[in-house]
Amino acid sequence: MKSRREHILLVENNASISDRIARQSLRPLGYQVDIVLHASAALQEINRIQPDLIIANLNLPGLSGKDLLVAVQSQGYEIPFIVLAEETKEGDILQAFRLGAADFLSWPAQETEIVTTVERVLKNVRAQQERQALVNQLSRLNQELEKKINDLTTLINAGKAITALTDPKQLIETALENCVFLSSADRGLVILRAERGRAYTLRAALHCPAEIKPMLNKTWDDGVSSLVAESGEPLSIHGEPLKPFILSKYGNSALILPLKVKHEVLGMFILLKKQAQPFEPHAQSLAEAVVDYTGIALMNLQLIRTVEKRLLQSYPEQQNQKLKRQLLSILEKAQTAQTALSELLAEEGALLTARQRQWILNVRDQLLQIQEALSKANTS
Repeated sequence: MKSRREHILLVENNASISDRIARQSLRPLGYQVDIVLHASAALQEINRIQPDLIIANLNLPGLSGKDLLVAVQSQGYEIPFIVLAEETKEGDILQAFRLGAADFLSWPAQETEIVTTVERVLKNVRAQQERQALVNQLSRLNQELEKKINDLTTLINAGKAITALTDPKQLIETALENCVFLSSADRGLVILRAERGRAYTLRAALHCPAEIKPMLNKTWDDGVSSLVAESGEPLSIHGEPLKPFILSKYGNSALILPLKVKHEVLGMFILLKKQAQPFEPHAQSLAEAVVDYTGIALMNLQLIRTVEKRLLQSYPEQQNQKLKRQLLSILEKAQTAQTALSELLAEEGALLTARQRQWILNVRDQLLQIQEALSKANTS
């Protein structure tokens, strides 16, 4: 059962009425009850204690209870108001309801009536607060859902863009830009392992101080990224543990993500935030996905380069085979022609003049020379 901790402000100048309501009825049930004697003091007390409920006599000296009700509402307070009036003051009670009173107590009233009226009003207040809390929670969850949908859309688009790029430099820069955005980082770096050895080179930087620019394409050692390279696992570090390392010059929170191709660490994405707060798990997951896309894209580029290299290596051989096939075809045709001429010369009764016979002999000899040359070219 919910503990009754509501704070009630009672505005009443009659001590016996105040005693009946506060000491005898409400305080024994755990309510905090503050008492003031007139409306002007009540306005000051409202600013100080921010009560959950106001009970005020309509017939106060100076400013009346109705005046207090109007003043409270005009100042923007949403505090439920119970008016206290004699049974003969029905007109005043109705007017108070029109002005926004939540309920009323006819005096004299018994303790049970006082408690019942207060409980009824506060029950409505609690229900309204719970509804508002649910509305706020729903609104917050809706905003979080919208953000996650937007993040996933951005991630999908980033994956498409990254895997479509064929220039490694542009690929790395695009991936870094998406990592910084999706992780809500303030700046980012990318270091890649040199082709030979275990050293790393700074290849890309985003939103970094001017002093970083001269370091591009030079060896990078921040003292902590090497630990990620050894483990192959992401590392989130912030606050005091980060201060001994160079990265603390550029941020108070760092997220280092290994870039892997076929389980081999080729480099690291280093994301930095100015505030010493860890990266949220959702943001880290999105950044890791971008880095995974990058690894896939780099592996695809390697495969493309390998295929292109093999094609270039095999091209001369393919051309040589094609030329041999062409030479063989010409050789076969030359052999056919040479055979036909030989048969023509050997045919008895062929009506050829001496001059024609000599021409045919010359053509046959030339075909024979071509045939010998083609045979040598085909076997070379």
